[in-house]
Amino acid sequence: MNARKRVITALSHRKPDHIPRYEIFLPDFIKKYKEMKRIEENTNIYDHYTKIDIGTILATHEGPFIGQKSTKEINGDIYLEGDSWGRLNRHSRCGYFFEVIETAIKEKNDLDRLRFEDPCDPARYRIIIADEKAIHDRFCPVSGVMGLIMSSWFLRGEAPFLMDLVDDEMFCRALVEKVAGFLTVAGENVLHGTNTWDTALWVYDDFGTNQTTLISPDVFERIFLGPYQKMISYWKSKGAKNIILHFDGNCLSIIDLLLEAGFTGIQGVYPTTGMTIPAVKAKYGNRLNLIGGMCNIHVLTKGTHADIEREVRSIVEAAKEGGVIIGAHSIDYDIPVENYGV
Repeated sequence: MNARKRVITALSHRKPDHIPRYEIFLPDFIKKYKEMKRIEENTNIYDHYTKIDIGTILATHEGPFIGQKSTKEINGDIYLEGDSWGRLNRHSRCGYFFEVIETAIKEKNDLDRLRFEDPCDPARYRIIIADEKAIHDRFCPVSGVMGLIMSSWFLRGEAPFLMDLVDDEMFCRALVEKVAGFLTVAGENVLHGTNTWDTALWVYDDFGTNQTTLISPDVFERIFLGPYQKMISYWKSKGAKNIILHFDGNCLSIIDLLLEAGFTGIQGVYPTTGMTIPAVKAKYGNRLNLIGGMCNIHVLTKGTHADIEREVRSIVEAAKEGGVIIGAHSIDYDIPVENYGV
């Protein structure tokens, strides 16, 4: 099997020739790997890790204001960036995180005046379409788009939106419906441009912690379930086979609602969040695809080879009839090169 067929087989809950692998190598690990192996700087690390089936996601995280993106220098280290979600962000060149100074919806009545740019503009998808052509022979291409909850708080601000969910559900419904209209079209364009109808579309919606979700099951059901059902149903009606929620936290409390919404899988099933592939697989069987499983916080960083092998075996056993893609999602500098074999 090639990578595409292997992933499609597993996501169809059929037994592939071996369990597919999904992995993203972060820059510091790549640098450490090349230094240790003494290989050329311009070498692609995936030329050495040849057994990985998904090594990138053809995703757009762009919002509805891509034409308003801008950068303004403040000094040598600090700069302001206007992003495609209508936010003004303060960045430091020596830091990873940024501060949101302004959002598109400062007051609730700003929603009435908000006009989104055309989600069908080809310029939005030009880069990921070009990437699809470049990775087609190396990986199974899968695509991605933003989800309803994160998109809504990008527009409104995280804390204000969470407060709105408590005291103004009518406003939240209006905002989420508007966002859903934009993302529905964006997702269709991504699927079409990357030809990933038969593989998978990742939906990025990280609204949780290692313990639980930031939004209760009741609120999810009242505000987000309907729009998600409509959006996912539309994609499936056009031919999409697998809609995978990207969620790097504990979503046990809403898995049944995710299934009701139409999601076919979860990418982000990790032991550090209290979720393991064997346990979730035992409960949901072939109703849900599971992606992840490897602990990159304790096992891959500090575990012995026996610890790593033990975790791998438990995932492989759960995956023997399909429905599982193994991985740690992100391999960073704190993972020893010798702990991540080819």
